[in-house]
Amino acid sequence: MANREIVDINQQVDTLFTKGTLRNALIICLTAGTFIGFLSPFGMDEIPMYWSMFYWIITCIIGYVIYLPTIFYGNRWLTKILPIHWCRIALCAFVASIVMSFIVPIITWLIFSTKIHLAEQFWDVFSKAIVIGGVLTFASLLQDYLTAQKEELAAQKMLNEKQQQHATKLINQDVEDFMALLPIDKRGELICLEMEDHYLKVYTEKGHHLLLMRFSDALTKLAQYPGLQTHRSWWVALSAITAMNKEGRKTTLSLINNLEVPISRTYAESVKAANIH
Repeated sequence: MANREIVDINQQVDTLFTKGTLRNALIICLTAGTFIGFLSPFGMDEIPMYWSMFYWIITCIIGYVIYLPTIFYGNRWLTKILPIHWCRIALCAFVASIVMSFIVPIITWLIFSTKIHLAEQFWDVFSKAIVIGGVLTFASLLQDYLTAQKEELAAQKMLNEKQQQHATKLINQDVEDFMALLPIDKRGELICLEMEDHYLKVYTEKGHHLLLMRFSDALTKLAQYPGLQTHRSWWVALSAITAMNKEGRKTTLSLINNLEVPISRTYAESVKAANIH
């Protein structure tokens, strides 16, 4: 059994008995107890099946209460002494099986009113406790591990969504800051930018306006906006492009405001990569 196949309890839970672990343990104990009781092993075929199931369900529940704390705390205490994780788990399960071997005769006495002979019954119970207790412990730990993995994936998904929302907010904020430079009556869907000397001509669906702003600064603001530079003096929004036109060596883009924007050889490849037709 590889180290990573058994859950590292120190990383999995902060408290020993949580609602989640108790629910999972109860499901496992009921399922295992019912199944073992149905099989009626160790001579239990001579008693009613419901008594056999009841006995094994109670035994599984008490076993869980013994095994889990033993493994949980034992794993912590043995970390510095025994570095191999699966060895710590095996040793703790072994100790829990010893304790369980003394408890089972008492359970049997309480339910069936049989006589207790611990010295005789211990070794008979111990071999069974090692197998059954080990399997149930592993099943419980595996279920907790899968639950923790599911919660971790959900937390990671939520974190990614928050990061995406934050990035989107920053992008939108840059665009909003840029559009806020325009007069209110000119603010609308962005179409293109044109550099004119020291000014920047901003085209929107509501017209155009000149800003005293460097072309490079505007491109920085709109770095994440869906658009591309087609010429040293032109930038266009992808949503504003209606067609690409070729006339000899000259190539232009037709925009929704009827402008024809030139495409220089420097930016021809980036325009081509945008798959504009």
